[in-house]
Amino acid sequence: MAKHSSQPAGVEQQVTASDLVRHFGIWQDRASRAPVYILHRGRPRLVLTSLDVMDALCAPHAQPPTGSHLKTLLEAMSDMIVLLAPDQAITGASRGARAYFGDSVDIGAPLEGLCASGDETLQTAILRVSGSGLAETIECHSPRFPERLLAYQISNGPSGCVLQIQDATALEELQHWRDRHEAIFRAVEAAGGAAAIVNLRGRIDYASPQLSALTGASVEALTTARLVSLVNVTDRSNLGDAFEGTIDRRAPQSIEAGLLIGGADLQRVRIGLAPLLSSGHVVGVTVIINAA
Repeated sequence: MAKHSSQPAGVEQQVTASDLVRHFGIWQDRASRAPVYILHRGRPRLVLTSLDVMDALCAPHAQPPTGSHLKTLLEAMSDMIVLLAPDQAITGASRGARAYFGDSVDIGAPLEGLCASGDETLQTAILRVSGSGLAETIECHSPRFPERLLAYQISNGPSGCVLQIQDATALEELQHWRDRHEAIFRAVEAAGGAAAIVNLRGRIDYASPQLSALTGASVEALTTARLVSLVNVTDRSNLGDAFEGTIDRRAPQSIEAGLLIGGADLQRVRIGLAPLLSSGHVVGVTVIINAA
């Protein structure tokens, strides 16, 4: 099927209304191969296309794409998606699924390669979903890492089942680290300190209520403010250097500076900075401020 676009690819598929009427047979033949854009005052206004294209365009959005369009869609997806035929053979897999499962998600491969050897939980659940039409989520041990659990969301589709797969153990670990992170922030505040998360552009993405109380600025005003704007002008260069050093060396930094209180008064504080990492990359800086 030809790709629909608001910008026609070339003049060979553009025609004026008058020329279309005079040579309809020619343009009808061209429209059977690719959409023809009918011009009005020099700009495309209407489209002449085949019935197959119209059926595809007007089909319900819930209907999944097929053929090359489906392959392109799966190739673009980093999430783990696996498509199954009614006999549970694999008919397609996303880029993310192929990276994780390898040959086990090749087209035509059996379902057994998606979970630990001997585990029939997934197969049984798919049969239930196929019979009832009701989506279901289960957990099974990973075929690659038996100590880790995978969560399988199973949905019934028009041509079989769709599996959306996530690393359930990773989700639990992520929640654990979030809870730990939150607890550390709360402990810092209980000790009289203030916390902030600063993005790589040096602007505050998160400001704790204690930072608002310490500076006299609202949390809304602090959010998106530059970190260096919180300290005395004479200390901004040192704070900027410490911020860059934290990112470049991936190591904690600590300096003393004069914190602006209410935009005027100064209070000497110690500022600690540590790199915020995600998947091995520095994505920001965690900042803790305590009275010196």
